Amino acid sequence: MPRPPATDAALDLDDVLSGAAIDRTRAIAPQIYAALRARIIDNTLPPGAHLSESEIARSLGISRTPLRAALQQLAGEGLLIIQPQVASVVAPLDEGRLREAVFVRIAIEEAVVRRLAGTGIDDAALAPVLASQQVAAERDDYATFFVHDETFHAMLAEQAGVPNAWGLVQSMKAHVDRQRLRLTKSIPGRSLRAYRMHLAILDHIRSGDGEAAARAMRDHINSVLDTPGVHDDSAGKTLEDALPAG
Repeated sequence: MPRPPATDAALDLDDVLSGAAIDRTRAIAPQIYAALRARIIDNTLPPGAHLSESEIARSLGISRTPLRAALQQLAGEGLLIIQPQVASVVAPLDEGRLREAVFVRIAIEEAVVRRLAGTGIDDAALAPVLASQQVAAERDDYATFFVHDETFHAMLAEQAGVPNAWGLVQSMKAHVDRQRLRLTKSIPGRSLRAYRMHLAILDHIRSGDGEAAARAMRDHINSVLDTPGVHDDSAGKTLEDALPAG
């Protein structure tokens, strides 16, 4: 299997990390983690990119101790490969981790909509985010739609009385989001399709049909696996592919 291209050569970490101001009144490591994680997920830091501790520390004006803690946390999520004395490398897209994350997300979000079918939803609270989704979908602006999609799913968990359930989903779904933002945003009409799926899920909830709502949610989440390119070997399936030679 071919190695990912040497994308790191073109990366300017000062540019990549612009906007990632560190608030020194708060814990440093979680801020570094959040900044790097967001950039890995949206592919600003693409698979195969090499991260230099010294360059990141200089760019953010931080010491290496909190930086190393952040890198270890990213490695624990499978988003980064740390090869001691060599490099930290953004992990390639991994179909196995993607499928695992989809499995976990389905299990949690099916339960959420089943509960909502029994308790009801607050349509007034959901209306603004649905309106924002519709605007983004009609513009075929997937990056903006993605933001409102996150809000929508978080609100469902909150309305079901299990807001921390979305936190569990978030801890797993970085691999799903990398695929969505790498591949899905380039597919015409994908935002509109997702928006219509949301409407169908809500219709089933309003009618009190928990099983239909769960099936609709499952189909919605599984749709990432049908995206062209998900099974493309060039995306990289193994961690070893991203490691530098030697």
